Amino acid sequence: MSRTSAIVWGAVILAGVVVVCQGAHQDWELQRSGDGNQMRFTVKKFEPGHGKWSSTFDTPFQRFRGLSLDTVDGGGKAQFEYVQDAGKLVCEGGFRWGRGSGSFRFVPNPRFASELKSLGYDVPPDEALFSMMLSGISLDFAREAKEAGLQTSIEQLADLQRAGVTLEFIRDARRDGYSGLSARDYIDLHTQGVRTGFLRELKDAGYDLSAQEVISLQVQGINGEFLRQLKSYGLHPKASELVQLRVQGVTPQYLEGLQAAGYSDLSANEIVSLHLQGVRAEFIQAARDLGYRFTPRELVELRNNGVDAGYLRRLHESGMRTLSAMEITKLKQNGVD
Repeated sequence: MSRTSAIVWGAVILAGVVVVCQGAHQDWELQRSGDGNQMRFTVKKFEPGHGKWSSTFDTPFQRFRGLSLDTVDGGGKAQFEYVQDAGKLVCEGGFRWGRGSGSFRFVPNPRFASELKSLGYDVPPDEALFSMMLSGISLDFAREAKEAGLQTSIEQLADLQRAGVTLEFIRDARRDGYSGLSARDYIDLHTQGVRTGFLRELKDAGYDLSAQEVISLQVQGINGEFLRQLKSYGLHPKASELVQLRVQGVTPQYLEGLQAAGYSDLSANEIVSLHLQGVRAEFIQAARDLGYRFTPRELVELRNNGVDAGYLRRLHESGMRTLSAMEITKLKQNGVD
């Protein structure tokens, strides 16, 4: 390649670099969010080679220093700062018709990084500080998370904050005996609507479950009252069996009927089998009143062969009072009525 060609190609590459650099920008948009002092803030970044990124969230107007509501509503040029513990956005631009836009630059807070290090967290790079600033991670949150015994990274702190997990939720869960939960566990529990009251009820009922098992029970609508009913019948099924009872429609009333008929020592699988096969508590009670003590398997077999309480009474009244379940079934199958 000639020297002239090299110079030309060098100029082209340099021009391309200049264009790329000129294309990078960081923008903001701001407007009121409903009533009160809440503002809807949008932060956007574009970097050639990395694409576009944006985040929109509502935040109190007090977070914006150097900005007046008169400017927001009436319009005009604006220079202000959006301030959080991790740093601030220095914003320039203007407002028109209640909407503002412009450019910003991020200024990290060195004290924030220093305090995180003293608390035992890794020192975050500026990009991580930028994300923490947008997430609103405060030093108080980081400090109290450590005091609550939660071992987590700064990235997980941001995830907790974004998911709405509060320190009160973490402290209450630990107080109720859930001390080994991870940040992901807390996020999943909170997202699925699990409240610490339910965690306490599970512990009171003798259950020591993982976060995913707790969520499975929550999704199926299992509550403290259902657990207390099971406990009153002497039942303490596994978490998977709890879900099975609930999914198959076994109610506390059905359990109460079984108990009244003398079947208070059944396993969860036996209860589900009776319920699915249509063995009603009334039938079991009637058989009990006539002196029968059938096993769950025998009750299912009788039910499947059309034996009901009326048939048992007719046999009893005819003097056949000591028949086994198998004998009763054979009589029914052979048309003896």
